[in-house]
Amino acid sequence: MRKDVKQVLYAVIDDIGREKIRADVSSDIESSKKYCAEIMKRCMRDLGDEANDDETLGNLCEALLHFMLTASLLPSERKVTVDGMELDIVVPSVKSLAKNPDKTLVIQVVKTSADLAKVKQAQAVQKNAENLWIISARKIEYKGRNYHLGNANLQYSSAVSDIHAFLARKGVSSLKMLHG
Repeated sequence: MRKDVKQVLYAVIDDIGREKIRADVSSDIESSKKYCAEIMKRCMRDLGDEANDDETLGNLCEALLHFMLTASLLPSERKVTVDGMELDIVVPSVKSLAKNPDKTLVIQVVKTSADLAKVKQAQAVQKNAENLWIISARKIEYKGRNYHLGNANLQYSSAVSDIHAFLARKGVSSLKMLHG
């Protein structure tokens, strides 16, 4: 029987301490690298043979990224549809994508080869290739940023701190505000 990726992830997060992670990454975004690497390593160990499956690892990468974006108070919208295209993550918001695409990231999670079509669709919405990032288990052929679990310059564990740096460079407030 396949293990539930989110159950494995949140068991590891709870073991480390949700509040500890939140406090650390919201006060020092660079600590997200350490936590992402540690959490991913422990989850892969707990998943055993299933950690060899790109789709399972893609689901794990996406769920951990969602948690870390929330923990670090970085503004984002998840699983949104823009002009008929499904986007996995938009930073800081869909509204920003419409008004200021140069100040907006679109992040697509590639879990299977079929998901490569999502990247092409996202390019129609976010025309600035530098602002369309890919998260995947393994390196894929893509001319832009591809964060993955391999040993390369764009390691998955750096994604959250790089999102923070992008927002800072673009002059976008990185503090998540509650909308009334």
